[in-house]
Amino acid sequence: MLLIMLMGQIAVLGNSRELSSRARISMLTATPGDELYSVFGHSALRVIDPETGLDEVYNYGTFDFDTPNFYMKFLRGQLLYKLSVVPHEYFLLEYRYEGRGISEQVLNLSQEEMQRIYDFLQVNRQPGNEYYLYDFFFDNCATRIRDIVDVQLQPDWGEDPVPEYNRSFRDMLKPYLENKPWASFGIDLVLGLPSDRKAIPWHYMFLPDEMFLAFAQARHSNGRPLVERYSLVLEQTFEPAKPGVFGPVAAGWLLFLLGLLSLLKIRFARVFDKFFFSLLGVVGLVILFLWFLSDHEATNANLNLLWALPTHLYFIFKGNMIYPIGIPRHYFKVVFALNIMLLLLWPVLPQAFHPAFMPVILLSAVKSFLYGHGDAWKRIPMLRRLR
Repeated sequence: MLLIMLMGQIAVLGNSRELSSRARISMLTATPGDELYSVFGHSALRVIDPETGLDEVYNYGTFDFDTPNFYMKFLRGQLLYKLSVVPHEYFLLEYRYEGRGISEQVLNLSQEEMQRIYDFLQVNRQPGNEYYLYDFFFDNCATRIRDIVDVQLQPDWGEDPVPEYNRSFRDMLKPYLENKPWASFGIDLVLGLPSDRKAIPWHYMFLPDEMFLAFAQARHSNGRPLVERYSLVLEQTFEPAKPGVFGPVAAGWLLFLLGLLSLLKIRFARVFDKFFFSLLGVVGLVILFLWFLSDHEATNANLNLLWALPTHLYFIFKGNMIYPIGIPRHYFKVVFALNIMLLLLWPVLPQAFHPAFMPVILLSAVKSFLYGHGDAWKRIPMLRRLR
């Protein structure tokens, strides 16, 4: 099989067109869009040869919504992305329609270097070669281009231009999510400890904007700049929508307030608590799924599992807030201790928590205290009246 693949690649190379001396290869960098899949920008390669009329864009960021079990494959980190090749004018048409800007960096390449990259792209576009297993941080539309340039040209990427930033992967996402607070909340919920480790300049390039900067400062081994010239192809006309007033932090504190008010009526409290702890339990199941049944490295070792416990789905229906007894009582004592620990250690936790998690954890602490300490009803006048 390997021999057949190699022979096929050799055949492709044999039929690959020779680029003229007027040909150019450039990197296109698009500004962020409105949809979540486009909010971090995009990168692609353009190959143009005026002598032959060639003008193509090589895009590693395409996927098929009609893929069987699309969402399950996406959640499990098993969704295949592909290299698509379209005429440059079609590529511009899409981004012009979306109002997104495009910058172009023409690479400073010798004829031999240019031909080598072009030949690689011709092999990569062949049926059976165009698909790859997408990973948001380590194998995406930007890193694919970075890797091609690194392998084919072996440039010097230079030092970290802003070493004082000391940014984690999670930190690098935040500027792109300022106008999408709910998306930021969801991403912080599912990302685990791997997202909080410090990124290095090589890793920065998972973001197209960062790769644009890295290409601008990179040099060939002989010292000549990697980028020959820069131009603005499309100006951005799209204006991101302003976030609504009711964001996840407000929702979290509203939930906390409702949880306290539920204590005024014991029947309401029982209904509210079953909903609240069941919701946390379902969230915990999602976190467990992404940790153990997904290939996404970034969702491993998620400390949110310390407050979103799947076991809530069992014990909230076994526990009794008025007369706590047996194992459920001890269970909620442990939950209370975990909640207090998280709140006290909040500033020094190795994983960054979204601010909206605080009122949720605080409410969980209040409720679990009541389920774990039956004598609380004797000490708090308001609660004693409920009893």
